Amino acid sequence: MKGAAALLAGALCLIASGCRARANSPEQAEAKAAASASAALAVTADAHARDAAAEDAAPDAEPAPRGPLNVLLILIDSLRYDMPWNGYSRPIAPFLTEYEKRVVSYTRAYTISSTTARSVAPMLAGRYPSEMRRGGYFFTQWHPDNELLPERLAEEGHARFGVFAHTYFHAGTGVVQGLDPAKMLSGTVLNNLSPKHITSERIALAARKLMSKPKIGDQSEGRRFFGYLHFMDPHAPYLAHEGRPSWGNRPRDLYDQEVHFTDEHVGKLITWIKQQPFGEDTAIIITADHGESFGEHGHLKHGYELWEELVRVPLFIDVPGAKPRRIDTPRSHIDLRRTILELMNVSETADTRGKSLVPELFGAEPEPRVVVCDLPRDNLQDRRRAVIDGRYKMIGIGDDRRLLYFDVVADPGETKRLNTEDPEGFERMRRVYEAVDKDIPVRDVSGDDPPLFNAPAGRRW
Repeated sequence: MKGAAALLAGALCLIASGCRARANSPEQAEAKAAASASAALAVTADAHARDAAAEDAAPDAEPAPRGPLNVLLILIDSLRYDMPWNGYSRPIAPFLTEYEKRVVSYTRAYTISSTTARSVAPMLAGRYPSEMRRGGYFFTQWHPDNELLPERLAEEGHARFGVFAHTYFHAGTGVVQGLDPAKMLSGTVLNNLSPKHITSERIALAARKLMSKPKIGDQSEGRRFFGYLHFMDPHAPYLAHEGRPSWGNRPRDLYDQEVHFTDEHVGKLITWIKQQPFGEDTAIIITADHGESFGEHGHLKHGYELWEELVRVPLFIDVPGAKPRRIDTPRSHIDLRRTILELMNVSETADTRGKSLVPELFGAEPEPRVVVCDLPRDNLQDRRRAVIDGRYKMIGIGDDRRLLYFDVVADPGETKRLNTEDPEGFERMRRVYEAVDKDIPVRDVSGDDPPLFNAPAGRRW
């Protein structure tokens, strides 16, 4: 329990914020970044041109992934959905903005929850956090009997590695089960309060070194690798960077600069991968563990709620042979485990949720289906659940004490509740919400400690 108490203390420290050093002029920094992005994208363009040539050579062939593939999963912490490719006016991600044109891009992708501790392990497990064995603290401890994706891949003899820069990713939380190695950068802390805690370049370098080792990069006898990289720099507190465009000193201004910095190093890593012998057999997935708030709904940072700015995230999937396109149908991270398994030609043996996205990556019409965001109760957060069905969204507050109903296509800021304006739609979504509640079992947290926020007497979920 001492370890859990330490994690709780760390959670309370997350309210801190900080910044440093003024940046160079936007004009100088943007010119330098644009040149770097252009050079990096030339490599990815060459790779996609080779894929197109192969398709032209065999026009009658059934589209399918080149399997088995390596899969690199890149999570950029706190990356919001409103990026330049979705209309944001600031050029904060030059590489990703160009890269988005060369991949399958999901414009309405949702993470499973609004904190790292509730989104990552469930994504790798293919299950919702409420139904998984877990502890009751903000920094969730997941029980070893929750089978995560890397453990399934280990059974088939594939390499699995991860690189991290936050103390939550230590072995005791259960979130890195099956990764070997799960490399934690030296000097890792909970809060990135000083320049020595800027880590994007170090994460990219560590990943390159790992993929260069025979244990991971060896592709003989059908061996493949799965890598999970978690880029932390956009996470609060937001630090300023020398040599970057400066948009001001407000939290969103500094966050945008953090994204700009991370974008460069993600771009350099992807460029390097495309140049490796295994590059043409490697699928790359880029997304976020959650979004970030900057005062919307009176909320800062993340966690506690399930508003669009907290749970809607970018999702890029770059698969050799798949044609670039945008998919606007809502999709969830619950689908990623089965997608990765199919890309690696590994069967699913666990009782998991979700559905592989591979068919629609290769041109199938995306089927409408309900998306669920799940935030179970812990010692700091009350329970929340959101259900998205097409353009409509319903959020349950607490133990469904209140239900909020929105049209998030017409009103992505969720500023206008439709509970009374559209009573028929409200009742339809309430039925969808109740069906989801019946389908997802709620498991008690383990142990009698800690008390759960706003829980009725005796309730442990």
